[in-house]
Amino acid sequence: MQTTTATHAGGNADLLSGILGVEIRNEEKITAQDRLFCEKQQEMLYDALEKIDQWYGIFTKEAEKYRESHKIRYKENGEISYTEKLYPDDSNYSHHEFRPFKSINMLASANHSANQNFASRIIGYFNRTYNVSVPVPEIDGDTLKMGFRPQYMTHVDTVIEHLGGRSFRKTAEDELIKRFLLLVKPNRWSKVKPELKGDKISFPNIVIFDSFYHDFYNKNSMDYSSHQKMSDFCEGIAFGADDVLCGDREMVMRLNRNEVDTSIWYDLTTTNATGIKFFRNGRVDVRFQNREAASLCFNRLRLDELRLEEE
Repeated sequence: MQTTTATHAGGNADLLSGILGVEIRNEEKITAQDRLFCEKQQEMLYDALEKIDQWYGIFTKEAEKYRESHKIRYKENGEISYTEKLYPDDSNYSHHEFRPFKSINMLASANHSANQNFASRIIGYFNRTYNVSVPVPEIDGDTLKMGFRPQYMTHVDTVIEHLGGRSFRKTAEDELIKRFLLLVKPNRWSKVKPELKGDKISFPNIVIFDSFYHDFYNKNSMDYSSHQKMSDFCEGIAFGADDVLCGDREMVMRLNRNEVDTSIWYDLTTTNATGIKFFRNGRVDVRFQNREAASLCFNRLRLDELRLEEE
Protein backbone atom coordinates (compact mmCIF):
# COMPACT_ATOMS: atom_id res chain seq x y z
CA MET A 1 0.00 0.00 0.00
CA GLN A 2 1.24 3.47 -0.83
CA THR A 3 1.85 6.33 1.54
CA THR A 4 2.59 10.00 1.03
CA THR A 5 5.16 10.13 3.83
CA ALA A 6 8.58 8.60 3.25
CA THR A 7 9.63 6.74 6.36
CA HIS A 8 12.81 5.16 4.96
CA ALA A 9 15.60 6.84 3.01
CA GLY A 10 17.13 5.39 -0.13
CA GLY A 11 15.45 2.74 -2.30
CA ASN A 12 15.85 1.54 -5.82
CA ALA A 13 15.41 4.46 -8.20
CA ASP A 14 14.51 2.24 -11.17
CA LEU A 15 11.81 0.47 -9.15
CA LEU A 16 10.42 3.80 -7.98
CA SER A 17 10.31 5.09 -11.54
CA GLY A 18 8.45 1.98 -12.61
CA ILE A 19 5.87 2.37 -9.84
CA LEU A 20 5.36 6.04 -10.65
CA GLY A 21 4.97 5.14 -14.31
CA VAL A 22 2.18 2.70 -13.52
CA GLU A 23 0.48 5.27 -11.31
CA ILE A 24 0.60 7.91 -14.01
CA ARG A 25 -0.79 5.56 -16.65
CA ASN A 26 -3.64 4.47 -14.38
CA GLU A 27 -4.43 8.05 -13.39
CA GLU A 28 -4.88 8.87 -17.07
CA LYS A 29 -7.69 6.30 -17.20
CA ILE A 30 -9.94 8.25 -14.81
CA THR A 31 -11.77 11.48 -15.60
CA ALA A 32 -11.15 14.90 -14.14
CA GLN A 33 -14.40 14.53 -12.18
CA ASP A 34 -13.21 11.20 -10.79
CA ARG A 35 -9.92 12.76 -9.77
CA LEU A 36 -11.65 15.73 -8.11
CA PHE A 37 -13.81 13.40 -6.00
CA CYS A 38 -10.82 11.30 -4.96
CA GLU A 39 -8.68 14.30 -4.10
CA LYS A 40 -11.44 15.80 -1.95
CA GLN A 41 -11.92 12.51 -0.09
CA GLN A 42 -8.17 12.26 0.51
CA GLU A 43 -8.03 15.84 1.78
CA MET A 44 -10.85 15.20 4.28
CA LEU A 45 -9.26 11.93 5.39
CA TYR A 46 -5.91 13.61 6.03
CA ASP A 47 -7.63 16.28 8.15
CA ALA A 48 -9.28 13.58 10.28
CA LEU A 49 -6.09 11.54 10.62
CA GLU A 50 -4.17 14.64 11.64
CA LYS A 51 -6.56 15.21 14.55
CA ILE A 52 -6.34 11.54 15.53
CA ASP A 53 -2.54 11.74 15.52
CA GLN A 54 -2.54 14.89 17.63
CA TRP A 55 -4.62 13.28 20.38
CA TYR A 56 -2.64 10.07 20.07
CA GLY A 57 0.56 12.00 20.71
CA ILE A 58 -0.91 13.66 23.80
CA PHE A 59 -2.13 10.40 25.32
CA THR A 60 0.98 8.36 24.54
CA LYS A 61 3.10 11.05 26.20
CA GLU A 62 0.89 10.76 29.28
CA ALA A 63 1.14 6.96 29.16
CA GLU A 64 4.93 7.11 29.58
CA LYS A 65 4.37 7.89 33.26
CA TYR A 66 3.10 4.33 33.67
CA ARG A 67 5.66 2.47 31.59
CA GLU A 68 7.18 0.67 34.58
CA SER A 69 4.20 0.50 36.93
CA HIS A 70 1.82 -0.88 34.30
CA LYS A 71 4.38 -2.61 32.05
CA ILE A 72 3.08 -0.87 28.92
CA ARG A 73 3.98 -2.10 25.44
CA TYR A 74 2.91 -0.89 22.02
CA LYS A 75 1.63 -3.14 19.24
CA GLU A 76 2.43 -2.64 15.58
CA ASN A 77 -0.89 -0.88 14.98
CA GLY A 78 -0.33 1.61 17.79
CA GLU A 79 -2.53 -0.08 20.38
CA ILE A 80 -1.17 -0.28 23.89
CA SER A 81 -1.11 -3.28 26.19
CA TYR A 82 -0.77 -2.79 29.92
CA THR A 83 -1.13 -4.56 33.24
CA GLU A 84 -3.48 -3.30 35.92
CA LYS A 85 -2.76 -4.08 39.52
CA LEU A 86 -5.06 -6.83 40.74
CA TYR A 87 -5.37 -5.14 44.14
CA PRO A 88 -5.09 -1.34 43.88
CA ASP A 89 -3.26 0.59 46.57
CA ASP A 90 -5.91 1.80 49.01
CA SER A 91 -3.47 3.98 50.90
CA ASN A 92 -4.06 6.78 48.41
CA TYR A 93 -6.42 7.72 45.59
CA SER A 94 -4.17 7.01 42.62
CA HIS A 95 -6.45 4.24 41.37
CA HIS A 96 -9.07 6.93 40.66
CA GLU A 97 -6.75 8.83 38.35
CA PHE A 98 -7.31 9.01 34.62
CA ARG A 99 -5.36 6.43 32.63
CA PRO A 100 -4.92 7.13 28.90
CA PHE A 101 -4.75 3.46 27.84
CA LYS A 102 -8.32 2.99 26.63
CA SER A 103 -8.22 6.34 24.82
CA ILE A 104 -5.02 5.30 23.03
CA ASN A 105 -6.65 2.07 21.83
CA MET A 106 -9.76 3.95 20.73
CA LEU A 107 -7.59 6.26 18.63
CA ALA A 108 -5.76 3.30 17.06
CA SER A 109 -9.14 1.82 16.21
CA ALA A 110 -10.29 5.16 14.77
CA ASN A 111 -7.16 5.26 12.60
CA HIS A 112 -8.05 1.87 11.14
CA SER A 113 -11.74 2.63 10.61
CA ALA A 114 -10.91 5.95 8.88
CA ASN A 115 -8.58 4.18 6.45
CA GLN A 116 -11.16 1.46 5.83
CA ASN A 117 -13.86 4.05 5.22
CA PHE A 118 -11.60 5.85 2.76
CA ALA A 119 -11.13 2.65 0.75
CA SER A 120 -14.88 2.02 0.79
CA ARG A 121 -15.68 5.53 -0.39
CA ILE A 122 -13.18 5.58 -3.25
CA ILE A 123 -14.06 2.15 -4.61
CA GLY A 124 -17.76 2.66 -3.87
CA TYR A 125 -17.67 5.82 -5.97
CA PHE A 126 -16.38 3.94 -9.01
CA ASN A 127 -18.86 1.10 -8.42
CA ARG A 128 -21.78 3.54 -8.37
CA THR A 129 -20.55 5.79 -11.15
CA TYR A 130 -19.66 3.06 -13.62
CA ASN A 131 -21.95 0.23 -12.43
CA VAL A 132 -19.08 -2.12 -11.70
CA SER A 133 -18.66 -4.47 -8.73
CA VAL A 134 -15.14 -4.01 -7.44
CA PRO A 135 -14.76 -5.58 -3.98
CA VAL A 136 -13.43 -3.31 -1.23
CA PRO A 137 -10.20 -4.68 0.24
CA GLU A 138 -10.00 -5.20 3.98
CA ILE A 139 -7.39 -3.00 5.64
CA ASP A 140 -5.36 -5.07 8.11
CA GLY A 141 -6.06 -3.45 11.47
CA ASP A 142 -3.23 -5.36 13.16
CA THR A 143 -0.46 -3.98 10.93
CA LEU A 144 -1.75 -0.51 9.99
CA LYS A 145 0.60 1.98 11.63
CA MET A 146 -0.38 5.25 13.22
CA GLY A 147 0.65 8.16 11.03
CA PHE A 148 0.03 6.27 7.80
CA ARG A 149 -1.35 8.38 4.94
CA PRO A 150 -2.87 6.42 2.04
CA GLN A 151 -3.06 7.78 -1.50
CA TYR A 152 -6.30 7.48 -3.41
CA MET A 153 -4.44 6.02 -6.40
CA THR A 154 -3.84 2.88 -4.33
CA HIS A 155 -7.56 2.18 -4.52
CA VAL A 156 -7.89 3.43 -8.10
CA ASP A 157 -5.22 0.86 -9.00
CA THR A 158 -7.46 -1.78 -7.41
CA VAL A 159 -10.32 -0.67 -9.64
CA ILE A 160 -8.16 -0.61 -12.78
CA GLU A 161 -6.77 -4.05 -11.97
CA HIS A 162 -10.32 -5.36 -11.61
CA LEU A 163 -11.11 -4.06 -15.09
CA GLY A 164 -8.37 -6.24 -16.53
CA GLY A 165 -7.43 -3.66 -19.13
CA ARG A 166 -11.04 -3.16 -20.23
CA SER A 167 -12.87 0.16 -20.22
CA PHE A 168 -15.24 1.09 -17.42
CA ARG A 169 -18.12 0.84 -19.89
CA LYS A 170 -17.21 -2.62 -21.14
CA THR A 171 -16.74 -3.93 -17.61
CA ALA A 172 -20.06 -2.45 -16.52
CA GLU A 173 -21.84 -4.05 -19.47
CA ASP A 174 -20.29 -7.46 -18.82
CA GLU A 175 -21.17 -7.39 -15.13
CA LEU A 176 -24.71 -6.17 -15.83
CA ILE A 177 -25.31 -8.99 -18.32
CA LYS A 178 -23.85 -11.49 -15.89
CA ARG A 179 -26.25 -10.34 -13.14
CA PHE A 180 -29.19 -10.39 -15.53
CA LEU A 181 -28.49 -13.88 -16.86
CA LEU A 182 -28.07 -15.17 -13.32
CA LEU A 183 -31.51 -13.77 -12.54
CA VAL A 184 -33.40 -15.09 -15.58
CA LYS A 185 -31.64 -18.38 -16.31
CA PRO A 186 -33.89 -21.46 -15.90
CA ASN A 187 -33.26 -23.66 -12.92
CA ARG A 188 -32.26 -27.28 -13.26
CA TRP A 189 -35.81 -28.62 -13.38
CA SER A 190 -37.41 -25.79 -15.36
CA LYS A 191 -39.28 -26.54 -18.58
CA VAL A 192 -39.38 -22.91 -19.70
CA LYS A 193 -36.88 -20.14 -20.36
CA PRO A 194 -37.00 -16.52 -21.61
CA GLU A 195 -38.70 -16.49 -24.97
CA LEU A 196 -38.88 -13.95 -27.79
CA LYS A 197 -42.48 -13.57 -28.96
CA GLY A 198 -42.76 -10.98 -31.72
CA ASP A 199 -42.55 -7.56 -30.05
CA LYS A 200 -42.43 -9.11 -26.56
CA ILE A 201 -40.04 -11.10 -24.42
CA SER A 202 -41.50 -13.43 -21.82
CA PHE A 203 -39.51 -14.12 -18.64
CA PRO A 204 -40.72 -16.96 -16.39
CA ASN A 205 -40.21 -17.09 -12.60
CA ILE A 206 -38.96 -13.55 -12.03
CA VAL A 207 -41.04 -12.38 -9.06
CA ILE A 208 -42.66 -14.06 -6.09
CA PHE A 209 -45.89 -12.78 -4.58
CA ASP A 210 -46.55 -13.07 -0.86
CA SER A 211 -49.15 -15.81 -0.35
CA PHE A 212 -50.35 -14.31 2.95
CA TYR A 213 -51.34 -11.01 1.35
CA HIS A 214 -53.04 -12.81 -1.50
CA ASP A 215 -55.00 -15.22 0.70
CA PHE A 216 -56.14 -12.70 3.33
CA TYR A 217 -56.23 -9.40 1.45
CA ASN A 218 -56.52 -10.54 -2.16
CA LYS A 219 -53.50 -8.37 -3.04
CA ASN A 220 -50.45 -9.19 -5.11
CA SER A 221 -47.58 -8.02 -2.94
CA MET A 222 -44.04 -8.81 -4.01
CA ASP A 223 -42.01 -10.54 -1.34
CA TYR A 224 -38.84 -8.87 -0.08
CA SER A 225 -36.46 -10.87 -2.29
CA SER A 226 -38.29 -9.68 -5.40
CA HIS A 227 -37.47 -6.05 -4.69
CA GLN A 228 -33.78 -6.48 -5.55
CA LYS A 229 -34.65 -8.85 -8.37
CA MET A 230 -36.80 -6.15 -9.93
CA SER A 231 -33.94 -3.66 -9.74
CA ASP A 232 -31.56 -6.07 -11.48
CA PHE A 233 -34.26 -7.02 -13.98
CA CYS A 234 -35.07 -3.42 -14.92
CA GLU A 235 -31.37 -2.58 -15.11
CA GLY A 236 -30.99 -5.33 -17.70
CA ILE A 237 -34.07 -4.34 -19.70
CA ALA A 238 -32.92 -0.70 -19.87
CA PHE A 239 -29.54 -1.79 -21.19
CA GLY A 240 -30.97 -4.31 -23.63
CA ALA A 241 -33.57 -1.90 -24.95
CA ASP A 242 -31.82 1.49 -24.90
CA ASP A 243 -28.14 0.65 -24.37
CA VAL A 244 -28.02 2.59 -21.07
CA LEU A 245 -26.64 1.58 -17.68
CA CYS A 246 -28.96 3.59 -15.45
CA GLY A 247 -32.04 1.36 -15.33
CA ASP A 248 -33.73 0.51 -12.04
CA ARG A 249 -37.17 -0.48 -10.77
CA GLU A 250 -38.28 3.16 -10.68
CA MET A 251 -38.57 3.02 -14.47
CA VAL A 252 -41.82 1.06 -14.06
CA MET A 253 -44.35 3.88 -13.85
CA ARG A 254 -47.02 3.83 -11.12
CA LEU A 255 -45.89 0.43 -9.84
CA ASN A 256 -46.79 -0.25 -6.20
CA ARG A 257 -44.81 -3.34 -5.25
CA ASN A 258 -47.22 -4.02 -2.38
CA GLU A 259 -50.24 -4.03 -4.66
CA VAL A 260 -49.35 -5.18 -8.17
CA ASP A 261 -52.16 -5.17 -10.73
CA THR A 262 -51.73 -8.29 -12.88
CA SER A 263 -54.50 -7.23 -15.28
CA ILE A 264 -52.71 -4.25 -16.84
CA TRP A 265 -49.55 -3.25 -18.68
CA TYR A 266 -47.38 -0.80 -16.75
CA ASP A 267 -45.67 1.89 -18.83
CA LEU A 268 -41.88 2.11 -18.82
CA THR A 269 -39.72 5.24 -18.98
CA THR A 270 -37.40 3.60 -21.52
CA THR A 271 -37.70 4.42 -25.21
CA ASN A 272 -37.59 1.04 -26.94
CA ALA A 273 -39.16 -0.99 -24.15
CA THR A 274 -42.66 0.41 -23.68
CA GLY A 275 -44.49 -1.77 -21.18
CA ILE A 276 -44.25 -4.51 -18.58
CA LYS A 277 -46.89 -6.97 -17.35
CA PHE A 278 -46.83 -9.19 -14.27
CA PHE A 279 -48.47 -12.58 -13.82
CA ARG A 280 -49.49 -14.39 -10.64
CA ASN A 281 -47.16 -17.31 -11.44
CA GLY A 282 -44.11 -14.99 -11.37
CA ARG A 283 -43.82 -14.52 -15.11
CA VAL A 284 -42.99 -11.06 -16.44
CA ASP A 285 -43.56 -9.93 -20.03
CA VAL A 286 -41.84 -6.91 -21.56
CA ARG A 287 -43.28 -5.20 -24.63
CA PHE A 288 -41.15 -3.24 -27.12
CA GLN A 289 -41.68 -0.64 -29.83
CA ASN A 290 -41.50 -3.34 -32.49
CA ARG A 291 -40.16 -6.81 -33.26
CA GLU A 292 -36.74 -5.44 -34.16
CA ALA A 293 -36.33 -3.72 -30.79
CA ALA A 294 -37.38 -6.89 -28.96
CA SER A 295 -34.94 -9.00 -30.96
CA LEU A 296 -32.12 -6.52 -30.35
CA CYS A 297 -32.73 -6.63 -26.60
CA PHE A 298 -32.93 -10.42 -26.63
CA ASN A 299 -29.56 -10.72 -28.34
CA ARG A 300 -27.82 -7.87 -26.51
CA LEU A 301 -28.60 -9.60 -23.21
CA ARG A 302 -27.39 -12.91 -24.66
CA LEU A 303 -30.69 -14.60 -23.87
CA ASP A 304 -30.21 -16.81 -26.90
CA GLU A 305 -27.37 -18.50 -25.00
CA LEU A 306 -29.64 -19.82 -22.23
CA ARG A 307 -30.40 -23.53 -22.33
CA LEU A 308 -32.75 -25.87 -20.49
CA GLU A 309 -31.27 -28.88 -18.73
CA GLU A 310 -32.82 -31.19 -21.31
CA GLU A 311 -31.41 -29.30 -24.29
